[in-house]
Amino acid sequence: MSQVLELKFNTANGKTMTISVNDPKQNLTASEIVTAMQTIISEDVFHNEGHGLVAINEARIVDRNVSEIDLSQS
Repeated sequence: MSQVLELKFNTANGKTMTISVNDPKQNLTASEIVTAMQTIISEDVFHNEGHGLVAINEARIVDRNVSEIDLSQS
């Protein structure tokens, strides 16, 4: 199973931008995530179509399970 931390932000042009982090640290707290997202906004290094990030939208951890199917037996 792999995990991805998705950080979603509102942009100045009214759209949403997602930053994905593969294999995030286990046991992240909401406070740690909010602090990181606020830092990302204040540093103003990410833009969407030339528009900066202006607000936190949401954060979520996505779990993905992949099961390979052996097709050589068919």
